Amino acid sequence: MGKTGSNAITSVAAACLVAAPIALAAHQARADELSDLKANQELLQRRLDQLAQTSGALMAPTGGGAVTTQMMGGSFPRSFLIPGTDTSIRVGGEIREIVDFWFNGGPPNTSPQTTTVGVNGQLQSIPLNIHIPLALGSNANAVGTARGNDVFSQSPKESKLSVETRTPTAWGEARTYMEFDWGGSTAFAPGGADPTSVSDNLVPRLRFAYGTLGGLLAGQANSNFSDPDANAEVIDFGGNTGEPGVVRIPQVRYTVPLTNWSLPGAISVSAEAPETDVASGAAGVFASDTGAIAAPTGPVAGAIISPSSTGLNAGTFVNPAKATAPDLTAAWYIPQPWGHVDFSAVIRPGMEINDGGLVNRDFIGYGAHFGGDVKPNWFGLPAKDDIAWHVIYGDGIGRYLNSSTNFAIVTNYPAAGAFTAASAAGVLARTTTEWGGEIGYQHWWADNLRSNVNAGINHHDINSYVAGCVGPSTAAPKATGAGGCGLNKELITAHANLIWNPVPFVDVGIEYMYGHRQVVSNLKGDENVLISKFGVKF
Repeated sequence: MGKTGSNAITSVAAACLVAAPIALAAHQARADELSDLKANQELLQRRLDQLAQTSGALMAPTGGGAVTTQMMGGSFPRSFLIPGTDTSIRVGGEIREIVDFWFNGGPPNTSPQTTTVGVNGQLQSIPLNIHIPLALGSNANAVGTARGNDVFSQSPKESKLSVETRTPTAWGEARTYMEFDWGGSTAFAPGGADPTSVSDNLVPRLRFAYGTLGGLLAGQANSNFSDPDANAEVIDFGGNTGEPGVVRIPQVRYTVPLTNWSLPGAISVSAEAPETDVASGAAGVFASDTGAIAAPTGPVAGAIISPSSTGLNAGTFVNPAKATAPDLTAAWYIPQPWGHVDFSAVIRPGMEINDGGLVNRDFIGYGAHFGGDVKPNWFGLPAKDDIAWHVIYGDGIGRYLNSSTNFAIVTNYPAAGAFTAASAAGVLARTTTEWGGEIGYQHWWADNLRSNVNAGINHHDINSYVAGCVGPSTAAPKATGAGGCGLNKELITAHANLIWNPVPFVDVGIEYMYGHRQVVSNLKGDENVLISKFGVKF
C-alpha cells in the first residue's frame, strides 16, 4: 500500500476516533431527552390524576393488583380502544349504600335523607345547647338538641358513574373526564321533598367535567389550591374539617413539569370561577351566586340598612355581593417515593360589595396551604402505612378552607330601615381570618383490611360587633344562636374506621365520627355518629 493510501486510512481512522465520542454523546443526549420527556409525562399524568380524586384517594386501594393486559388494547387500566380511532375509553363508577345512625346531634327532618355527616353537611348545623328556658316551639335550637338524638338515615345517593377518554396527540395526551353522582336532590328539586313516601326519585349531579391537552386543562375539577392526595380516607361523605377547597370548581389551569430546570415536581397555575362569599347578622351567609335575598321585616341587632316599604326594591334587597375577576391560584406539587408534598396559594382580587346605589366596597382575599403525605415504614410497620396532613391560613380566604358556612367578608348590611346616604355611611364590612388543618394516619392490618384515624379543625375569626352580636339588644340572639350570633366560628371533626375488601373492588366499612360546632356567641353543639358503607366499584 502506498503512502497516500496509508495516510488516507490513518485520516479515516482518526476521524472515526474523533466522531465516536461525539456520536456517543449525541446518543446519550437523545436518551437523556427521552428519559426527561418520559419523566415529565409521568409527572404530568400524576398531577392530572388528582383532578377527579375525592377524600383519601391516594390512601385508598387502587385496584386488584398489577394490570398485565388491557381490554381490546386500551392505553390505561380497564379501558378499551374505540374502533377506528386512537382514543381509549373507560366507563366506571360505584354503587354505594350508606347507613348513618346519630346518637346525638342528628337531623330529624332532612329531605331527602342526608348521608353528609361532616363538612358541608350536618356538622355545620348541629343543634346548639341552649342554657336558658324557652317555651317549646319558640326557638328551633331550644328543642333541636333533644330531637337530634337517635336519628337513622340511609341513601344510595353517593353512587357514581364516570366516563374517561385518553387520546395521543402531537401536543401530548388529550384527556376527558365526566362524573355524576345522585347528590343533586334538595327539598326544592324533583324527588326532594318527602321523596321516600312513594319512590326515592334522586336527582343526578355533575361532579367533574374537564378536558386536557398536554398541560392545559379547562372545565370543572378539584381546585388547584386543593391537594386530594393528602386528604384522609373517611367513609363520611363530608370528610374532615381543615382540608383545602374548593371541591369541584370551573377553571382554566396550566401545569409545567420542572425536570427541565433540574427541580422536582410540577408548577401549576389556574384561574377559577369566583364567588364573593359574605355573612351578615340580617341575611346569614350568602354569596354573589345566591340571587336576591328577602329583606328583614323588623329590626336586626347590629345591622344597618336595606330597602324598606318606602325604599328601593320594597320587600327584597338586591344581593350586594359581586365578583369582578377570577380567583387565581398557584401550586408546587412534589411527588417522592416516600409520598409527596404540596405548596399552594390563592389570591381573590375581585370581591366586591355593591348595591348599585349607596354602598360600593372592594376587597382582596388571600391564603396559603401546605400539605403532603409520608410512608414512614417505622418499626417494621407495613410499607403502605401512611401519614397525611394539611395546614391552611388566609384572610378573606372563605371557601378555600372547605366548608359551605365559611365566608370571606362579614358586614352589618342590610336590615330593615330607611335606605339613605346617612345610613349607608354606617355600613361596616371586614375580611375575616381563617386557619385550619387536618392530620390522618392509615394502617394496613392486611392487604385487604385497613384502618384510618384522623381529625381536623376549622377556626374562623369573626368580628362579633360587625356580625351584630354585641350590645344590649343582642341578649336573646346570644342566648339562642340567632342571627350573626349563630355564625360558625369553630368546627372540629374526628373519624376512626375499619374498611375490608372481600374482593378488590368491594368496600365494606364501619366508622365512628365525632363533630363539634361553636358559634360566635360561644354556644356549642356536638354530634356522635356511626356510619357504615357497602360499595361495589365497576
